[in-house]
Parts: sequence; structure tokens; C-alpha cells
Amino acid sequence: MIRVQYQKLGDISYISHLDIVKLMERISRRAGIKLSYSQGFSPHPKTSFSPALSVGMQSYCEYIDLELEDESISLDELIERYNTASVEGIIFTKAKKFEDKTEALMSFITHSKFEFEIDDEINFGSIMNAIDTINSSKTIMFSRISKSGNEIPYDMKEYIEELSYDEEKNIIKSTICTSSAKTLNPRALLSYILTQSGLEQDTFTIITKTDTYNMNENGEITRAL
Repeated sequence: MIRVQYQKLGDISYISHLDIVKLMERISRRAGIKLSYSQGFSPHPKTSFSPALSVGMQSYCEYIDLELEDESISLDELIERYNTASVEGIIFTKAKKFEDKTEALMSFITHSKFEFEIDDEINFGSIMNAIDTINSSKTIMFSRISKSGNEIPYDMKEYIEELSYDEEKNIIKSTICTSSAKTLNPRALLSYILTQSGLEQDTFTIITKTDTYNMNENGEITRAL
């Protein structure tokens, strides 16, 4: 198995995760990279991805696991061929071969770092005050709608590892839980910050994932690559 890291930047961030899955298959064909396929009536490529990124969010750290028909290709050549065949906004950065079975990306990743870049005309003093209030709060009760349509209450504070504001860059920085068992949508966090700041929900914001990793109970961090 080969694990590949790639970036998803610019307009390409507005296509869905399903479209990214299909796009990666097309890029592989253009690059001359022969993916292994499952058996049966409806064969599909043996690929798996890191947790889906919401439409409109950029990322410097997306991952895809590949099984190839021939994995003797060098990693440098793999990255070069993928980038040559890629589309604007999808940049392949590095890869690693795993000889033994490794934990699936969906279960491995527990935390991610996100940055919120907000319109320069906004009153950042109110945002800083909101962040201070959030950081000093013991609980932040919130609710989300389940797939069945039920409202589920939860304590957002338990999902926030770090929240700060970079005055020089006018960027909100956050580290939040993004595991399969415990996840916080970064837009939910942003929405709460805007509400506490007295700002409109449609305030122009660029959301970018800058890091993603596994953190164990001792606080030790391990990255997928």
C-alpha cells in the first residue's frame, strides 16, 4: 500500500468529496498509474481517503491510500507523474510505502488544525473577546441535527483543543477533534465565534486545514506520513 499526501487549494475546494474520489481515479489514469481494483460485478479502485473535507474548505494535508498493480514505482516518480496529470489546486506533496497492514486513515486521525481567514474590514476586537470568552468557559452547550433529523446536544468545549487569534495575520487558529467517534465541524465553531462576536453568519471567511494527526491519551502526536 502507498499513502500519498496532497493539497486541495483554491476553486477545487468547492467540489464534493465524492467528486474528489472520482477525480483521483481520472488523474491516476492520466498519470499511467494502474490502481488495483476489487473483484465482483462492480469493481472499484482499492483506495481510501482521510475524513471527508466539507465543500468550500481548503487543505494542505489530505491523504489517500492506494493499492497499485505494480508498486515497484519509485515514490519520486509517482509524485511527479501525479502532479503532471493533476488539475489546478490539487498538488501532490509526498508519499510512503507501507509493507505491513497499517491503520485506516478514517480511524487513525483524531485531530486537525484549521485556520479561519476573515475579511479585513471586520472588527477583530469583538472576535478576540469572543475567543477569550470561549477559552475561559468550562462548557459550551451546542446542538447538531442527526441524520434522522433529531437534535443532539453536546458540549462543544470538549471538542476544542486550542483556539487563538493571530493579530498580525488576522487569522483565527484552532485545533479540534476530527475523529470518526468524536468530531466537530469547523463551520460550527466558526458560526459560534461569529455569533458571540455579533457578526453576520455570511461574513466572508476562508477555512483552511493546515495539519491533521493522531493524538493518543498521553498527548503524543503521530502523523499519517
